[in-house]
Amino acid sequence: MSEKIPQVVCEHINIDDSEVLVFSVKDGFAKIGICRMNSEYDKYCLYSHDAPVIVISGGMDDDDADKVISEYGSASGGSIISESIEGAYAKLAAGGSPEYALEQFMRLLPDGLYAVTYVETYPTAGESMFFWSGYGVSKQLRNSSRNIRVIGDKAYSAPFLIPTEKPSAYDPSLIKKASAEGLRNGDLFGISLHFSGLYSVLLKGHYAACAAAIEGKPFYTVQIQPLREIWKITDENGEKKSIGFSSASFRVPFESLTKEQLRIGLTSRKYVTPDTYDTIKQKLGVVPKSGQKRLPKQLDAFSERYPDSDMVACAQGVDELTKPMLDALLTGQTELDGKVIISENYYNSVTAACNYLRYHSKDDFIDFALNVMRNPELSATYTYVASCLAKVHDERINQFFTEVKNSGDAGYSKIIGTARSYIDNYDKYVEVSSEDFFNSLPEPKKGRERKDIIHLTGNTKSSDLLSGETAKLMAAHLASMVDAKKE
Repeated sequence: MSEKIPQVVCEHINIDDSEVLVFSVKDGFAKIGICRMNSEYDKYCLYSHDAPVIVISGGMDDDDADKVISEYGSASGGSIISESIEGAYAKLAAGGSPEYALEQFMRLLPDGLYAVTYVETYPTAGESMFFWSGYGVSKQLRNSSRNIRVIGDKAYSAPFLIPTEKPSAYDPSLIKKASAEGLRNGDLFGISLHFSGLYSVLLKGHYAACAAAIEGKPFYTVQIQPLREIWKITDENGEKKSIGFSSASFRVPFESLTKEQLRIGLTSRKYVTPDTYDTIKQKLGVVPKSGQKRLPKQLDAFSERYPDSDMVACAQGVDELTKPMLDALLTGQTELDGKVIISENYYNSVTAACNYLRYHSKDDFIDFALNVMRNPELSATYTYVASCLAKVHDERINQFFTEVKNSGDAGYSKIIGTARSYIDNYDKYVEVSSEDFFNSLPEPKKGRERKDIIHLTGNTKSSDLLSGETAKLMAAHLASMVDAKKE
């Protein structure tokens, strides 16, 4: 029996006067994806061929639960998977369209529908720390649930990135190279695959992300989002009605899809079990060598300029905050003119307002937060608001915390530690020069030899012989080229 060749079809679908790029994958190789590792435990794995890349726990089956992850290995590993990712990146950098550049890579994914967007992303894991820092350490990702409370049922962007390359191979000479070559239409960019909530995994572009963080430039990714979830609305009778597929950023009505797209979407919603499952499971039982490497502390310092996950969630979930709304919140009200400002819960309203303002305006945030902190009737919010203030370097905040320290006011007793820590570190704060650090980086190495290709079987002894899996992929590629010529 002949091996099935993946069929990848890309279409521009018009939704509400805007175009959405949707790939459909049929008979995909499923060489990169997420699989469930144990039916008894809520543990999943993002894998690449036969290697675990990220271990996931904490509610993959629970739409309201944040995920716990630990980075484990590389998504590319020098195989034909790497060649597909590298090829897609090169085509995108050369100005190629996503539908052209991503076709071969999409063959490696499991069957399903995938929406593609070009979005600004941040090389942090949702906190003010570079995304390579803390690699391999288990961590819960805030706002990584599919349902983010403050956003509700609205579509949202997923800007935070999880690395899929080990920092143990960190080579600073590649940063300047990426700064000059890792560009798409002048933008530093990468390729990412949406994971859950506000998070995606970065498949390619780690050094371009480094360059963006250092130089203070935006970093974009061509982001692939699986359309796996069913989009439901509540009809006039109060009943839930399924009307389409959804991902974090997209809502695609059933009526916009062909019968074949509908079939693919409805039959491929479950996580696949790859043919390399046993090997993946075996490798998960082996404690990996530390992928950590002492990275320059400046990368964390540069990453402090990025918003955290609470700021992004609130910025996307709160439609607006006018001065009358803020004034109402400062008097302990949660409504204005009969309408709920943010939430009926006052504490949730104040915390969301702080994060919204932190994202949009430093000065407006400081003014609002200090007004909250000077109102004894709002003391229930002091601990959280003080923690937000402590993340911002500003003389007004330093003066306030000095007042708190010297006041002896019992109402501030829970934030005395925060105030003292801020004051002690205020004068030690040093603005790191992006230009000086970038200029200090080594120049790109010349004449770097290409590494041997590791075939999907792991055989590296012969460059003349293709493994069975590699041959299948190559056959699929050649077949597509022949078909294209016939057309």
